[in-house]
Amino acid sequence: MKDTHFPHGAVLLSRCKHFGLYKMKGDNLLHCENGEWTPKLPECVPTTVVTNFTGDAPPTIEYTIVSGSAVVEHTGELFVYPDSTVRLDCITPRALGDPEWSWTQAVGQHSSAWSNEEGEKNTHYRLILVKTSVRHSDQYTCTAPGGHTNTVVVKVVNVMCPPIAVSSSRMRQFTQGSRLGNSAHFSCQPGYHLNGSAVLTCMGNGRWSSLPPTCVETFCPMLKSLGAHLSVVEYNSSFGGRAMFQCSWGYRLVGAPGLECEINGEWSGEVPHCIPIYCPDPLIPENGRLLTEPSAKHEKYPVGDLMIYSCEDGYEMVGESSIVCTENGFWSHPPPFCLQPSEIRKADTIFVENTTLIHVDE
Repeated sequence: MKDTHFPHGAVLLSRCKHFGLYKMKGDNLLHCENGEWTPKLPECVPTTVVTNFTGDAPPTIEYTIVSGSAVVEHTGELFVYPDSTVRLDCITPRALGDPEWSWTQAVGQHSSAWSNEEGEKNTHYRLILVKTSVRHSDQYTCTAPGGHTNTVVVKVVNVMCPPIAVSSSRMRQFTQGSRLGNSAHFSCQPGYHLNGSAVLTCMGNGRWSSLPPTCVETFCPMLKSLGAHLSVVEYNSSFGGRAMFQCSWGYRLVGAPGLECEINGEWSGEVPHCIPIYCPDPLIPENGRLLTEPSAKHEKYPVGDLMIYSCEDGYEMVGESSIVCTENGFWSHPPPFCLQPSEIRKADTIFVENTTLIHVDE
């Protein structure tokens, strides 16, 4: 109804949402006359269940189909299939006294009493309509001890809906039947989702509540928040498909390297992100120094940084004169040694976990 415009002379039939939970106060038939609705818009007054039995509220009326079938129509009336059994519960505190059920037609008598079910004994005053027929079509009013009333309309109609034809092999259908109040339930095979209502109900006009749904292939949404250094190397957004990621050179992935498109049309997790790879501060040998500075801010050493060593005068270098920060976050070589010529002799070289050990005589 939002932002909807109606021409002069239009007539609207209004109702409160939720059968028996609100009581309409005012006229339910509205006329559009010269740009205004007449009479004024009605009000939906909350009943005892909504107010939690506080305040001055009319009683709530609930219905239960014991056997048979029924449906609440768009008009707010309860349409019941013949030969059904229906319970109408007037919900009001028993401590205040017995309410009274009444109906407009003098034909027939209906039994009423407090419910004997646990949790309902002190609140549910029950009217039972057994094996309904046309004579049960009526207005039923519950009057609480304080004088507040609430009314529901019951109509017994013999209505059948046509069979539902579904040709898609991807559609699964379960139908209770095709009489008034029966429902048809639909679902799709994995990889597809419903476009339309999952449940159709046979209404009082002999038609289903909406057109049958269709099954549409499930796709996950486009990936968002891809960072500047993140790239997608594999992408399939259909159900069961994957999105695989990798980072630019010099960066490493934080998060899952891949996501899967799940049955609900959502990706299995968050898109990962990339952070720079840094090597630890390079060690400076005794009697040696670095000739280069880190290329990144805050004295950090990103992948590709080249550090060049030099020895003090009178010392000779043993080992590599330069090292490079690699993509695994380690330097390509250990730092060199700066030794006096008299300390250097040809020695066995031992490699232990990327560290070069040189034997030096004392």
